[in-house]
Amino acid sequence: MFISTRSRYGLRALVQLARNGQGNPLSLSGIAEEEEIPIRYLEQIFGRLRAADFVRGRRGPGGGYVLSREPEEITLLDIIRVLETEFFHTNCVLQCPDFLQRKDIAVEDPPGCSREDKCPTKKLWTDVKIICESYLGKNTLADLSAGSLEME
Repeated sequence: MFISTRSRYGLRALVQLARNGQGNPLSLSGIAEEEEIPIRYLEQIFGRLRAADFVRGRRGPGGGYVLSREPEEITLLDIIRVLETEFFHTNCVLQCPDFLQRKDIAVEDPPGCSREDKCPTKKLWTDVKIICESYLGKNTLADLSAGSLEME
């Protein structure tokens, strides 16, 4: 599993918005300074977040960004899926028929794995991916902002 700086920075910036409240826009320059994130990189991140309807901008004096939805409605998995191109990319997991049978996964024309029937780690990587997605899927931006993430 590899979590890029895009996701780490994006989550930190979204926590700033969640803590600030819906009625108080934050400027990207303010977020960048507070979180020590390069402004140009933050602009790219917010482009993705805006396209996915997690944030919206307000123009003019006192403008900036606010969340498009309540933080309780945004799961961490939703955010990671927007910001990561290949979250938990493991070829053997993505190629594994057991994994591909899950209804919530969409992989186009995955190549088969020649070691599938004898692979001692297939179940391990499949289970780890499922556990990570479950954890991120049940915790929200509100949970992260409050420091109250739950394991179970």
